[in-house]
Amino acid sequence: MNQIEQLHSQLIVHGLLGETITVAKVVAFCSLSGAGDLIHARKVFDALPKRNRFMWNCIIRGFSMKDHRETLVLHRRMLSAGFTPNGFTLPFVLKSCATGSAFNETQMVHSLIFKLGFESQVFVMNALVHAYTMCGSVEFARKVFDEIPQRNVVSWNSMINGYSQLGNLREAFGLFKVMRDSGLKPDGFTLATLLSVCSQTGNLKFGLLVHHLIIVAGVDTCLIMGNALVDMYGKCRELNAAMSCFESMPKKNVVTWTSMVCALAKHGMIDGARCLFDEMPDKSLISWNAMLSSYVQCSRYRESLLLFQQMINSGVMPDDASLVTVLSVCSQIGDLIIGKQVHEYISANIVNPSVTLYNAIIDMYAKCGLLNIALQLFSSTPTKSVVSWNVIIGAAAMHGHANAAIDHFEQMVAAGFPPDGITFTGLLSACSHAGLSEIGEHYFNTMNHVYNVPYEIEHYACMVHLYGRGGQLKEAVELIRSMPMKPDIVVWGALLGACRIHGNVRIGNKILKHLLEMEQCNAGTYVLMSNIYSEARRWEDMKKLRNLMKIKGIKKDAGISLIEINGVVNEFLVDDMRHERAEEIYISLDRLTHHLMSTKA
Repeated sequence: MNQIEQLHSQLIVHGLLGETITVAKVVAFCSLSGAGDLIHARKVFDALPKRNRFMWNCIIRGFSMKDHRETLVLHRRMLSAGFTPNGFTLPFVLKSCATGSAFNETQMVHSLIFKLGFESQVFVMNALVHAYTMCGSVEFARKVFDEIPQRNVVSWNSMINGYSQLGNLREAFGLFKVMRDSGLKPDGFTLATLLSVCSQTGNLKFGLLVHHLIIVAGVDTCLIMGNALVDMYGKCRELNAAMSCFESMPKKNVVTWTSMVCALAKHGMIDGARCLFDEMPDKSLISWNAMLSSYVQCSRYRESLLLFQQMINSGVMPDDASLVTVLSVCSQIGDLIIGKQVHEYISANIVNPSVTLYNAIIDMYAKCGLLNIALQLFSSTPTKSVVSWNVIIGAAAMHGHANAAIDHFEQMVAAGFPPDGITFTGLLSACSHAGLSEIGEHYFNTMNHVYNVPYEIEHYACMVHLYGRGGQLKEAVELIRSMPMKPDIVVWGALLGACRIHGNVRIGNKILKHLLEMEQCNAGTYVLMSNIYSEARRWEDMKKLRNLMKIKGIKKDAGISLIEINGVVNEFLVDDMRHERAEEIYISLDRLTHHLMSTKA
């Protein structure tokens, strides 16, 4: 590169920048060579008094591998300068369209292709198909694909990949069949793409067929193919097959290891997944995120927080996915200390946090009890989404601020955001907790007729709870009878809870009988009905129910108390001796109890 810079200096000193061939070679080397410098290429290019199409092609190709936005800017400048792109220009412009999911630019290039007569050049059309699929416009891609006069394997792969990204197994395999019938032999990319769509859809049957084809056709199981097999078997819950493929691979990379870690975690073997994770020779950010998510899915929240700390200490910079995962953990266990630390980290290290991150921060503060901070952050968030409004409506509902939830809903609609099912779940929940029967009924009636949001079982459960709290048991029963779907344990539980509040043993008995017949009873249902009997002084019924629980081996889940001291969250169960200072704690409790009793006496 030093020699190129010296040559460039000589061209400037001697006034030779008009020597097109020489200068073009400088631009080409700096743009395309591994030893080149794209920034220097751009400086040379911008300073030129004259440019030709070769120079434009070189600089566009160079930026297509580094900066898709700048590639599209350069292409527009090329057109404005009066240069017509050729078959070497357009594939790299389309590559940048694909990278940036730039649908409008793809359509513009599409028009240019037909205007310039490049529709017969298969590599240009393949790039167009790929760009449309990456923009999520598989219909446009298919139209272009059908118009390619002489398709090659890349054409078919691009189209199959488009269907694969949508998880459309039927179309992907249908096109694959047509490809084989046309006499074209699939390559490794074709088969890896088919395995990918099997992974997405969890279709083991088709995955086995592809694996069988790989073996019969004698296709070399390259790294990409091996990774696809491990991923497919892992996501289809065939752990032994996934492990067999993993162990048989002579060469593995970080994708291989991460896929196997995910397979073990998906199978419930979280400790095995962690052991394999620790053995990984190299870990990517995706690997760390996969292990973090695995812990969260298994409700092992403390391990996920410890792993996140280890990730930071290892020098790995977390991304949005990592931070959202950790904030969700803090929301789950109410760990405000770590939640605040993550918020401070985001403020110090991320210039423009995404709306997803803002939503996670707001949700964390709300679920950790600081609704005022959540409201302040929501108000100051520069960009809001439907999820943002759902989070703040749900937060207000959770804290019993029904009017605030309603106000935010009205603001949401006024701002042009269409409410969805989650919005109405939060809104109806807020009305239910506040006993706002008429308002809740109004929003329930409007959600389908005004906002075109379909009723789901969660909305019916909210309404049953709303009617039940207000003593409108008859209306609650009628609503359950009118439901288009079968009521689940949550709906029946809401009605049973209302029976306890209002002491209605008759309806409670009917619910219990129905749930026993449907075998839908859980420990909570038995305990709730037992309490109804107890409060009605129906001791014999309560005794029978407790005996039934013993016969069926049903035990009430132990309640857990969480106490945060000096940034450390301590968990306690009834008669819990797990804590390292359990003896001291019980001695202190005995002293407190003795003191209270002596004071009372």
